[in-house]
Amino acid sequence: MGERAAIRVATASTLLAAASGVVDLWAVTSLGGPFAGVVTGNLVTVGGAAGRGDAGALWPPLVAVLGFAAGVAVWSSAWRRRPDAVGAPLAVELVVLGALAVAWVFRGVPTLVLLAVAAATMGGQSSVALRLGESTTYLTGTLTGAMAALVTGGARGRVVALKQLAAVVAGAAGAAVLLGVLPGAVPVLAGVLVVGALVVLGRRPTAR
Repeated sequence: MGERAAIRVATASTLLAAASGVVDLWAVTSLGGPFAGVVTGNLVTVGGAAGRGDAGALWPPLVAVLGFAAGVAVWSSAWRRRPDAVGAPLAVELVVLGALAVAWVFRGVPTLVLLAVAAATMGGQSSVALRLGESTTYLTGTLTGAMAALVTGGARGRVVALKQLAAVVAGAAGAAVLLGVLPGAVPVLAGVLVVGALVVLGRRPTAR
């Protein structure tokens, strides 16, 4: 991958990480409590609820995990014969986010359904990020890479990782502000960030 392509991918991944911050904050505060894209935390919550025998607490994180897995499977299957495709999968994510925004505004869809779809969207985004050689939802590895780069002197990797980590925080902060003044716009913000990623990648993005 050339220098310009690498910059485009890094910038797009940062925007997608911000989008995941938006969706995760929305899920945690308004869709029943689980993360939409942080599977590890949800699995721990599932285990804890199962250990306590608390079926009510078990379902939301389990739905989120299953939704995420379904999103990865659907997105990966839909474009399995086009291993370099990232524009079309992101466009589909944008459409789904738009549908979520409409459903959220009119409040006619059960919360667990919204959570499942939001998690599936993050699963689909993760599938796209994998094609780009980046991570936009699972950032424990990103933090690990940043610290390793700090120790070993990999300046470029450290900068990219720190941008993604900061983007998640910024996305969550933006979502928190909107929840206080214009809740219906939260999924729209995530969609705007995905549009930004599409614009940065261009019509014919190059995957790693």
